[in-house]
Amino acid sequence: MRRRVVVTGLGVVSALGNSKETFWRGLVSGDSGFSKVRSFSTKGWRTEVGAEVRGFSPRNAKAFALHASREALKDAGLDVRAVAPSRAGVALGTTTGEFLRIETEILHYIKGRRTLARTLKAVFPHYPGSISAAIGRRFGFRGPHRVLTTACSAGNAAIAFAIEKIAGDQADLMLAGGVDVFSDLCFAGFNRLLAVAPEVCAPFSKDRKGLIPGEGCAVLALEELESARKRDARIYAELLGYGVSSDALHPTVPDAGGIARAIAGCLAGCGLSPAEVDYISAHGTGTDLNDRVETAAIRAVLGDRAALVPVSSIKSMLGHAMGAASALEAAACCLSIERGVLPPTMNHVPGDPECDLDYVPNKARKTDPKVIVSNAFAFGGSNAVIALAKPGARPAVKAGGTEDALDVERARVVVTGLGRADEPDPLALAEALLPDTDLRYLDRPMAYALAAAKRAFDDAGLDPGLLGDDGGVILDASGELDSLLPFYRDLDLSGPLGVEPRLFPNVLNSAAANRVAIVFGLRALSWTIAGSHPGGESALVCAADFLRRAGRGVFLAGSVQADPVPPAGAGDGRPSSAAASGSAFMMVVETLAGAGRRSARVIAELEGYEEGFDPKARFRRTGRDPRLEDAFRRSPGKPGRAELSFDGWWGGKIKLKLGRSC
Repeated sequence: MRRRVVVTGLGVVSALGNSKETFWRGLVSGDSGFSKVRSFSTKGWRTEVGAEVRGFSPRNAKAFALHASREALKDAGLDVRAVAPSRAGVALGTTTGEFLRIETEILHYIKGRRTLARTLKAVFPHYPGSISAAIGRRFGFRGPHRVLTTACSAGNAAIAFAIEKIAGDQADLMLAGGVDVFSDLCFAGFNRLLAVAPEVCAPFSKDRKGLIPGEGCAVLALEELESARKRDARIYAELLGYGVSSDALHPTVPDAGGIARAIAGCLAGCGLSPAEVDYISAHGTGTDLNDRVETAAIRAVLGDRAALVPVSSIKSMLGHAMGAASALEAAACCLSIERGVLPPTMNHVPGDPECDLDYVPNKARKTDPKVIVSNAFAFGGSNAVIALAKPGARPAVKAGGTEDALDVERARVVVTGLGRADEPDPLALAEALLPDTDLRYLDRPMAYALAAAKRAFDDAGLDPGLLGDDGGVILDASGELDSLLPFYRDLDLSGPLGVEPRLFPNVLNSAAANRVAIVFGLRALSWTIAGSHPGGESALVCAADFLRRAGRGVFLAGSVQADPVPPAGAGDGRPSSAAASGSAFMMVVETLAGAGRRSARVIAELEGYEEGFDPKARFRRTGRDPRLEDAFRRSPGKPGRAELSFDGWWGGKIKLKLGRSC
């Protein structure tokens, strides 16, 4: 039986206030977090309005996350000195991470003040993976650490990751949530996509005009149920589980089918029926297409029940806080369960025939929700949905199909294919390997990832087109600067209207994994881990968690790194020896039972793994560690077992136990 996971503490930084209580008072009062943007000039843009955090200094992601983490631990009544360090970890989601510092360095380069090599060195300490490391160092946690960069679904993705660690007895305490800081990157990108509302955000409303960019952080203290009970902790809610999916459709256009799969998967995995859902916390961005598609997905899953279930979007007050959005919504769900109040959808005007549900319009509602579903979706179609319940409202649920002795074989995870791409021209390589594929608007990280994925599938003897809902991809990625540099060159030279709209989705760290999912039709999930283990070890163990829970599936797991090529018209014009470097490594990972059904060659079995963190480790960027790939490639000639240990960029540690040629 999987261990049960509960929420015992909340910490919040938001446009409505920087504590749990001010946040909640603002929500139930229907307050607006919108004001004139003060962080940068909005001259020439569609709006001057944003949802900025007020009264907080310094304004950076680490400061937001550390404050919210301290508040969550305090709210939970936890003394970190009483927690076994090896059983405590951190999981955070983000879209752009510590971007204000990165932005400053990029602009120095664009204006010719820095070489590219110096810029790459300067931005490294501010990559997203550094945020969870800062929390781990502050509290001395030595358990699993991860930053998920699945963009606007990242908060829920981090919570799902943390659920797996506690439910699977890999941790007893996880700080989980999301963080993003306001920047003109997101403002400019959504502005060029014409997705920004001029004044207010009005989700599901007849006259909605778009989203309002925001920022913030929410951290939830998650514990194992019995441990929380033993210390007589206040329990906000039980986390019943989650559902994930990938649209595998388009970089920016959402798909009702993909969203419905995530919602339905969440209900099925939690043992819930539509009749048991009492409230849905919507993704609800206020854009025309997103709100229609989300409504259609809710109707597809809940059927006639959809008309009776309240649905609301707190983005109508907080704006869209990107990677922090679903974490803030999870915190609001916990407080709704505890206090018996649903936050409203503000600025709502009914009348859209395709948005015809009960959106809790313009006024909070007293009720007693037992089960809440919270939706989160992202560019590229990476969807993550979580379910929360009132403490004691639900019996224990046996998850997946791997709990019984008869299902042991379904829980065994093996590697059946390998692919590497490190040629100097990845764009030409991708075109050669995938000649009949739409490869427009590729950047170098995408091209490397696609080429390695194609080689891995070929090596495994798999047609990815047959995988459908059982195929997924998890990438440890570091290559977003390849598109960020030309994006900022255009913004600096030509202003907001000079930014190429197609570049915006590419600047996200999740872009490479999402493009792999789209090209190969992988609909189970598309997840991105902020560059941490360039050999793909972090992606491998994450894939193993999913496969062992589900008892089926085929995942690509691996890594991609690509330092940028200097864009024309930017920088000092001098070449950089680092500019052309890049590579990707992919593994096909599946259950032993699935491999057996198709008589696949098994390269090695992942018999076990441990994750940890060294709070005293030195941050360092390294190239791809070849030992894992080498161990796999030696397997057929050297059967037996191998144990390997890997140190990550930000202090993460992974130990793998491999059974070779099983």
